[in-house]
Amino acid sequence: MASVGGQHAKTWIVGAIAALTLLGSGVLIGVGVAGSTDEAVDEVDEPTDDSTADADDAATEQSSDVDPTADDGAPVTVWSDPPATTPTATGDAGTFVETFTGSPAVPTPWASADWDITIHSRDVESLDVLDPMQAAHGPDCSPPDATHLSTEYATAVYQCKDHLMTAINGPDYAMIYLTPDQMIDFSDEAVIRFDVSTHRDSVRDWWDVWITPYDDNLQLPLDLGSEVDATGPPRRSVQVMLGTENQVKATIRDEFEPVLFPNWPEDVVTGDVFTGWETFLEPDARRRDTVEIRLSPTHLKVGMPDYDFWWIDSDIPEIEWTSGVVQFGHHSYNPSKDCNTTNNPRPAVAECLPNTWHWDNVQMSPTVPFTVVHSSARQATSDAPTMTLDAPAPADAHLRFAGIGLDLEVRFDGGDWQPAQLQATVRETKEEHFASYWHPIPEGTTTVEFRGDDWWADRWRVRDVTVWSPHSP
Repeated sequence: MASVGGQHAKTWIVGAIAALTLLGSGVLIGVGVAGSTDEAVDEVDEPTDDSTADADDAATEQSSDVDPTADDGAPVTVWSDPPATTPTATGDAGTFVETFTGSPAVPTPWASADWDITIHSRDVESLDVLDPMQAAHGPDCSPPDATHLSTEYATAVYQCKDHLMTAINGPDYAMIYLTPDQMIDFSDEAVIRFDVSTHRDSVRDWWDVWITPYDDNLQLPLDLGSEVDATGPPRRSVQVMLGTENQVKATIRDEFEPVLFPNWPEDVVTGDVFTGWETFLEPDARRRDTVEIRLSPTHLKVGMPDYDFWWIDSDIPEIEWTSGVVQFGHHSYNPSKDCNTTNNPRPAVAECLPNTWHWDNVQMSPTVPFTVVHSSARQATSDAPTMTLDAPAPADAHLRFAGIGLDLEVRFDGGDWQPAQLQATVRETKEEHFASYWHPIPEGTTTVEFRGDDWWADRWRVRDVTVWSPHSP
């Protein structure tokens, strides 16, 4: 349901005048209840425009057991290693559908051969174990308001009751990206639909969707300043983002900069950037509602069709590229900061907390598949520098990973060492930030080895390694 809000000072926000007209006509008066509910549904919080805050804030089912004898008397989930991934996506040619089918007895880490998953936290203390949070669903997958403790990277993306959750706590900054192995083709018009929860516990916790040309993709795209984290946005992109007031905003970038518009505050296109979804639905962690994005080279439309509400329905300057990788993001930026002052979710909450977002029924059409090859481990360090690929690298492929450390190098199948190639970014990566790497890899490669020098606060490390090829599997 929600949309996304650009929080960059020069953001291009595309808005829909039609939405304001609907409000004025009374069409949206009242609280809606459309959407699926939990029994099999759980939902999450939404992002905030405060993502621009100060820099100092700056799948598969697996078995697990519940320990009924925890010290505090509450059941504690004990996670086992994730099982081998099993694709769950279905769809006709040219259409991608993911329903996250599966109802495990406990919150179960989720992975899929059809998805590339990146889980990132900036805080040095959280590089191996995440900052703790109470994630939605009980230890037995009972629905919200029940929760369970989550501290592991593997448990930040998990499954209960036939849908997916992302839950992460970033006192400094943290983000999750879910990327299906499909590009949308919007040479005519492409449609992206997904169901998401609408309750939020902090406006400093939000989601976004990035559409980026294949060759420009970043593992960690971010639209905030360099003080916060990562290295900025991709060279070209369309970003749809949930705002601090439960509204949708959108940014289109070219050569790293927002496309600017005259005759509107902050040079953005006229539109409805004020109406939050709480004005036409009752936010709920147990219900997921549909958000729809329609994109053509000259038009963008974003809204919640079940409520006939569209934040954005606007002509745009023609986009010269017409296909793109789609990344579904979850951001957490010191979610407890300034609660009920600048951090004031709607409806108000007694305590601002990191959010769990509930996702379901992802649909994209038309799509063009590309190949993603996964690796044997989530991260590489000097203690374990070698990874084995799940399949030999295909033709015209790139090694894709997030890395931190000085002078990172890579070699393939025991060959010569090569300086790891960074993906193009708007600025140089700060030493204390992970960077997005995009390095050509020879066809047929099966093992990848890394090395580097430690940075000032910790050892070098590489994580979330995959191999991408533009060719269909």
